[in-house]
Amino acid sequence: MKKLMLLIACAVTAFSVSAAPKTVDFDKLPNNSQEFIQKNFPNEKVKSVEMDREASWDKYTVYFNSGSQVSFEGGSGDCSEIIMKNGSVPAAVIPVKIKSFAGSKYGSQRIVMMQTTADGYKVKLSDGTFLEFDKEGDFVKATK
Repeated sequence: MKKLMLLIACAVTAFSVSAAPKTVDFDKLPNNSQEFIQKNFPNEKVKSVEMDREASWDKYTVYFNSGSQVSFEGGSGDCSEIIMKNGSVPAAVIPVKIKSFAGSKYGSQRIVMMQTTADGYKVKLSDGTFLEFDKEGDFVKATK
């Protein structure tokens, strides 16, 4: 019985260690993820890149020296989340309808986080307000 418990404990420990994010080189990112960073964050210095295995897919997160970060889906390399420590999410990556809505209703606020979700998009404004949009970029709701 003790051997079985020890074996289970070792297996759990081994699994948790292998599931932990690991640091990888920037060039291990999918090509379109590298291009996204170079195009939209030209003045940022990459501090580190982590790959996290979640179920059967990978997620990459790029951390900048400024404290901002960008996450990508491993298979497609598509951007899934941008979190800005200082400044705003680059306007070029925000869908037009979302940019237009936020500008007209919350003009004094900056978009400091943008995330793609199964239902569409979620953005966070500099005052802490969260806005949710469907896949077409139409406004769904706001929460604070």
